Amino acid sequence: MILVLSAVLSVVIIVVAFLFAPADASLRSAEPAGFLLLWTRYSAHLAFAFLIVAFSASTLKRVSNNALSTYLMRHRRQVGLGFATAHFAHLTALSLYLTGLEGFSVDASTAVAGFGYVVLLALTLTSNDWSVKQMGPVAWRRLHTTGINILMLYFFVAFSAKLLTEGDAIYAVYTMTTALAAITKLSIKRNYRAITPD
Repeated sequence: MILVLSAVLSVVIIVVAFLFAPADASLRSAEPAGFLLLWTRYSAHLAFAFLIVAFSASTLKRVSNNALSTYLMRHRRQVGLGFATAHFAHLTALSLYLTGLEGFSVDASTAVAGFGYVVLLALTLTSNDWSVKQMGPVAWRRLHTTGINILMLYFFVAFSAKLLTEGDAIYAVYTMTTALAAITKLSIKRNYRAITPD
């Protein structure tokens, strides 16, 4: 259900980007933002929403054990796949936008971003029971914990850069949300370890 929701919302974003794009702007227009740039931006917002929920599910469960947190924990893998769906849609939009720009070339920053998608691909391909059995629960959990932390770091850096260069309030909210989610999870883990006997 969650995966279907992500796919549907990803399609809705394409429609919204098309409708909001100025009629006199080209597909790759940056000012005003054309269809491809709007699609790139909106899909990033959607992907982040799924990522922060997947990352924070266990935190919410420990802070407030209710029907919602229980549902999110039970379906956390689906939420993660929802993030993958939205973020690969973002990659499609970004690739179409960048490759059509005059003078675009692959550089170090592109390679760094590409590594993030390699991490996402690894998490996506192993988000199934067969992979858990083949890798073993400990190794599987280590991969997914490390992977989602890397992706959270990527988003934090990207949003911080956007905040510094563009100054939009939404990026301040996203940056603080990412930092708060990470700090809260770390704090809860430390407290849990402190009260758990060896």
